[in-house]
Amino acid sequence: MRWTPRGFWLRDGCRSDGRPFRVLAYIDPVTQPTAGEALRIYEKTLACVHCGLCLPACPAYENAPRESLAPRGQVFNARALLEGRLPASDGLAEDLYECLACRGCETVCPAGVEVGAIVEGVRGLLDEEAVEPRRVRVLKRLALGVVVARPAVLGAAMWLLRFTGRIGLRRLVQPVLARLAPKLAARERLLPDVPARERFPARISPGGKARGTVALFLGCVAPHLRPETTRAAIEALAANGWEVVIPERQGCCGALHLHAGLPDLARGLARRNLVAFPDDLPVVTTAAGCGAALSEYGELLDADPPAGAFSRRVTDVSAFLSESGCRPPAAGPRETPLRVVYDAPCHLFHAQQVREEPLRILRSLPGVELVTVRDPERCCGSAGIYNVTRHDTSMAVLDRKMANIAPANPDLIATGNIGCQLQLAEGARRAGLTAEVAHPVELLADAYRRESA
Repeated sequence: MRWTPRGFWLRDGCRSDGRPFRVLAYIDPVTQPTAGEALRIYEKTLACVHCGLCLPACPAYENAPRESLAPRGQVFNARALLEGRLPASDGLAEDLYECLACRGCETVCPAGVEVGAIVEGVRGLLDEEAVEPRRVRVLKRLALGVVVARPAVLGAAMWLLRFTGRIGLRRLVQPVLARLAPKLAARERLLPDVPARERFPARISPGGKARGTVALFLGCVAPHLRPETTRAAIEALAANGWEVVIPERQGCCGALHLHAGLPDLARGLARRNLVAFPDDLPVVTTAAGCGAALSEYGELLDADPPAGAFSRRVTDVSAFLSESGCRPPAAGPRETPLRVVYDAPCHLFHAQQVREEPLRILRSLPGVELVTVRDPERCCGSAGIYNVTRHDTSMAVLDRKMANIAPANPDLIATGNIGCQLQLAEGARRAGLTAEVAHPVELLADAYRRESA
């Protein structure tokens, strides 16, 4: 083979119906972890029949209709790489990282090909082979492994951003940055003003008759940039009789690390969260990306039984409230009626298959007119840090999304993921809309507050 990470090899095999095919030889995942992962990825690629039904669902292919960017092209290249027919190269890495990992292709795939897992897995293998430029690899590990993965370091970084915003330094730098480095300025504009740090108690008692206890997963960036979402989730759960526990030692879910081809860091974060959530409580999330990553810890940690049991306890806050019987509020979330467009986050709609539950919550709110738009489940282009690393493509995807939303002229865009909230806020600005962007649970909590006022 031309590419042999840590010594795995090919052998001839047979399918259950007797047809022959080439397969990677079994490697002990303990002594040859990279090769064992390659085997798992290769087996996933065999399900693809290259029918092409995935092409219309792919935002990257829509933006640049090139076969190597299409889901079936990504799977074909992954298989060719693992069979030694395609060398590992920076060109291959470029194509792999053009994928938004939105998983829209998985929803329409009749064979159930796990394109997201294949793409992210091959990214990890390419990182092992140091295919990307050294500066890119160092920057990724610094930003994601040192800052995002460590709560204390992330907290210090957020404090610095908050401080520069308060003293007006950020506003002074923005015009200069726009002239000297317009591409960097465009990326910087995606970051909102960092609000004051909000501390949440470790345990919150329910209002009224207690129904049970849930554990709330905070995530890494969301509590800093959108603390109102966390606060709203706590209030909505408590208003429906749920005691909320916030484990102290929890951390980043690892989703950004998986997207960036750093599965080793993601596994370390997964193990830390397994220790932080030891009880058999439902684990409620407020961010779709976090929920998708947590619900796949079993596979990430190679079918570890505790990890699998943990993943089965993970649920999105909208799904949990809807399925457990959410009490409809007597008042609306605002004094005046709201025209609301719901935008379905990819990792909620496609990865977790939570589709109707947020809509049920929004429909239960007095004074809310839910406006239907075209393709609400289509990717907005945020995709973790994609809007930073592939900014131009991300904005092209966002503009197509806003072309569907803008004609509705909503007062508010509701979406259940922190990355999508920030991206759609930029989309509203680009489209000339005055609509605010919020999590559906924020509207529910606002309604409960006005109900008791």
